Amino acid sequence: MRLAAKHWAAVGLGLASLLSSAVSGTVAAKGVVVKVLERTGDKLFEQRLEYPNTLGKSPEIRSTTPLSISFDVLGGDGTTAPLRLDQAFVSFQHATTGSEVALPAKIGTKGSFKLDVSRKQFRQHFDAAPGKYNVALVLGSFAEGGLLYKLGDVHMVAGSGSAKSKVAAGSKGVYGPKAEIQHRFAEPQRMPRAVVSLAFTGLVAAPLVALFGAWARLGVNFSNLQREPVGSVAFMGLVTAYLGLAIAYWVGVRLFPTLAYALALALPTYLTGQYALTKRIQKGI
Repeated sequence: MRLAAKHWAAVGLGLASLLSSAVSGTVAAKGVVVKVLERTGDKLFEQRLEYPNTLGKSPEIRSTTPLSISFDVLGGDGTTAPLRLDQAFVSFQHATTGSEVALPAKIGTKGSFKLDVSRKQFRQHFDAAPGKYNVALVLGSFAEGGLLYKLGDVHMVAGSGSAKSKVAAGSKGVYGPKAEIQHRFAEPQRMPRAVVSLAFTGLVAAPLVALFGAWARLGVNFSNLQREPVGSVAFMGLVTAYLGLAIAYWVGVRLFPTLAYALALALPTYLTGQYALTKRIQKGI
């Protein structure tokens, strides 16, 4: 994360200088306010700046005393019209290691920007690398140009003693190789032999085979179906569809789709069965 922030800070600085040199206009930062607040909202430090003035003193920043930087951006045409930026970063560069963190400023009302360094951001970027940081606004607009405004210095104070023992940002201890991750993939489940599966399938199909054998031995009479072929064939076809649906559920169709298909077959099965039975009664079959 810190590498990405450093990368975007470098990109921001380059873009700001490129924009300022590529166009004739410029970007003006007005009403810059730097605050250090208690969690209760009480102000520990506040100073208003106008370009190119810098901070008169270096305030101390902790995770419990967040830093807030707000500013307005105007165009360089001499008017007070607010300007829409293509980028707005606040750059924090460690005075000793040179490591850099760039945090984006959030846009408020038109032409107004603000950065509040939250406790999470402080612990993520500064708690492991306390010390003196050079703070600068990195602003850029493709229409008006760019501005690099160095605000001054702040002191980041680690929140706990354990954080002071951590390696400073930019060192090999932070960005070097990590310990090897030991991972073992789940072993495949032990499946029964093919003979067992085939035997189980045969046992399941045995009652159906026995039913057909009993019908053949008893001499089932199918000749009456010819006297009423439409209703009888339709009814037997729907009953066969129910049997196929049961097989499909056993093979892999889920319960709720199976119930939906069964409900769809219920009404046609009832109507065709009633129709076939009525015709057989009328014909005296």
